Amino acid sequence: MKTRLDLKNALVVLLFAILPTLIAACSASSTSTKTSHYNQRVHQRTTIVTSPYPLTPVSHVGRWLVDASGRVLLLHGVNVVEKRPPYYPAAFGFNAADAQWLATNGFDLVRLGVLPTGAIPSPGRVSESYIGHLATTVNQLAAYHILTLLDVHQDGFGPAVGSDGFPAWMTLTDGATNNHAPFPTYYLTDPAVQQAFQSFWNNQKGPGGKGLQEDYATMITAVATKFANTPSILGYEVLNEPWPGNGNDWEACLSSKGCPSLDKSELAPFYARADKAIRSADHTHMVFVEPFVVFNFGDSPTTIPLPGNDPNSGLSFHVYPTPFSITKVKSAISYAISWSQKTGGALLNTEWGATSNTTVISEESSTLDSEMIPWIYWPFMGCSIGCSATATGVIANLSSPPSGSNLNSAVADALIQPHPLAVAGTPQSLDYEAATHTMTFNWTSKRVGGGKYSKGSVTSVQVPRLDYPNGYSVHVTGVTVTSKPCSPMLTLRQEGSANHLSVSITPGNHC
Repeated sequence: MKTRLDLKNALVVLLFAILPTLIAACSASSTSTKTSHYNQRVHQRTTIVTSPYPLTPVSHVGRWLVDASGRVLLLHGVNVVEKRPPYYPAAFGFNAADAQWLATNGFDLVRLGVLPTGAIPSPGRVSESYIGHLATTVNQLAAYHILTLLDVHQDGFGPAVGSDGFPAWMTLTDGATNNHAPFPTYYLTDPAVQQAFQSFWNNQKGPGGKGLQEDYATMITAVATKFANTPSILGYEVLNEPWPGNGNDWEACLSSKGCPSLDKSELAPFYARADKAIRSADHTHMVFVEPFVVFNFGDSPTTIPLPGNDPNSGLSFHVYPTPFSITKVKSAISYAISWSQKTGGALLNTEWGATSNTTVISEESSTLDSEMIPWIYWPFMGCSIGCSATATGVIANLSSPPSGSNLNSAVADALIQPHPLAVAGTPQSLDYEAATHTMTFNWTSKRVGGGKYSKGSVTSVQVPRLDYPNGYSVHVTGVTVTSKPCSPMLTLRQEGSANHLSVSITPGNHC
């Protein structure tokens, strides 16, 4: 059996070995009712629904994200997390053109970074201006039918000791030495980073006289208040990639049983407090929580409960096996599915990728799709640690990603794929073969929430033109194609009383 020192040394070696990949992975006015593109039907469940776009608000049935009509959402998205001052993407050029490019290429969801350094710059003072800048981006995305997940982001706790996240006044190190270790090894080797997390888990009082988690609650309540009535908000992610702190038992989180004691003593109380703060302002949108960052490797499970036993919540999980292994990708997904089966919570993969290897991108995205997990690729836009490039956010043409994006054309070609968007029924299988650009999807007319969809109900599929420049052909069973030939949004109307439905998309059709 390995000793603690052996485990620590092994993880240090592992982290140094994967440093280039993880560096890429961890970087990068009031909201009006202009988001009228969304047809808001709060918790309405119908047997016939015809809109190709998700009806909001989004909720869930078990692991499945569902729209307000109960259709299952198999979303594809990207991360837009800006870690440089002033910590919002519009300051570096993200604009409506970027949103249009994303929509044109079949992306339905953006994970938008909320940096505490921008949101709560001093004790008790929330920056309404900062939140307003985020709202501008949310509205730009909504105009193109793109949902937004608001993600409270950190790496290394905050810039005072690590990389980004919490402001200096919330970074309580109790005199611990900051050895300025680089990302990601600061988690294991920098006492200041470790103590900053421990102070947060202990809810230690900050300079304003309140516990740090209470200061967090002040911030997230302000964010939830701003966006409570914004239809295009998918939900809130409480905290990106938390670290266990400076305790001597964090190595247990790497074991095949995980670290339930730390899940219970550190994550569960904080997530319950955060959920309570969000629900004080917003009773509609979903709340997502993450396991400790070591979950990402695919070696260990998580035992965190639903935040505050909130029924409208779920797990945000990342997949970064080190080194890359499709077996470990499947393992992480399996742990996530097991968590959902035990808790009843929703599942959303919010980070994967962080590579320009198009073979890996195709293999990993196909794996997530085959497990029918909605996903968000890292990154689309946002500064990697140590970078200094300035984004412009201007789109040149369909085949080129925005100049401010971290995507190059080859990555974009691998990432942009057809996928079901809103499914009137229960998904059964999904397969996309990158080599042949063939997508096959099977589902039943049974609703995941019970009952059955009726004749006339519409299932929609994103079919980006970039993936099918010469058009595409469709073969269906149990449904009728109602969209125009080679439309980037394929709509399929259920016919008769068929239980088993399918669609296959292949390249080639003169439209």
